Amino acid sequence: MAAPPSHLPPRLRQAGKILTSGILFTLLGVGGCLCTLLIRPVLAVMPGGQEARRRRAARIIRRFFRLFVFGLEASGILKVVTQGQPPVLKGTLILANHPSYLDIVILIALLPDTVCVVKEAVWNNPFFGPLVRAAGFINNQDPERVLEHCGLALASGRNLVIFPEGGRTRVGQPLKFKRGPAHLALRTGAPILPVRVSVDPPLLAKGDRWYMVPAPTCTFRFVFDAWVHAAAAPEQDRPREARALTRLLESRFHEESHGSHDA
Repeated sequence: MAAPPSHLPPRLRQAGKILTSGILFTLLGVGGCLCTLLIRPVLAVMPGGQEARRRRAARIIRRFFRLFVFGLEASGILKVVTQGQPPVLKGTLILANHPSYLDIVILIALLPDTVCVVKEAVWNNPFFGPLVRAAGFINNQDPERVLEHCGLALASGRNLVIFPEGGRTRVGQPLKFKRGPAHLALRTGAPILPVRVSVDPPLLAKGDRWYMVPAPTCTFRFVFDAWVHAAAAPEQDRPREARALTRLLESRFHEESHGSHDA
């Protein structure tokens, strides 16, 4: 899907971008339904155990997201820029800020065998739920079980994306992290990969709709920072250690926002 020709008047180019955005998001929804209805039953009867089936479902989601992101880039709506992306990840806790609805879509498109915590509405959706459950994504309904299932995902070698703010990043406000991700890291000993996400100009920020497409191409920049290693801590020490680790992570993101990416 090509970007609107540059010789067109600005209003027509913008109308073309909005139309393309609507088409792509429609295809995202319809494609997800078709994957669940047509592809998942085939995956369920293919040879191999439960883990092999899970990996196949995860690959389907990743390829589908990559195709969606390709359409957004080809249409001139956005471009994705990465800095410091590691070549191989396994059993990594990926912590990212969350300025746009598209953050998780792009991260899963970029990183193999990566899952996230999904809302109960997605988990129980009759069209999308079966596929995300088959791929090993995690339901956010019960906080204690979320930690347990996140730990199992990391132990199995899956990469896990969590947005430590607990919601969409608010532009111009300091990042404030919840302690859940730090507790998870201290519980599992999984390596932490901080990822700073910026979107310029903003696209699909909190409260935005699919048709709110800026005229300039939006640059999604993903800065993969230096690893943070937190050794597994005894349960009695985790509250204190989690506070310290959360402050460390907040400071790391604060440093990144001022252009520093030192280890």
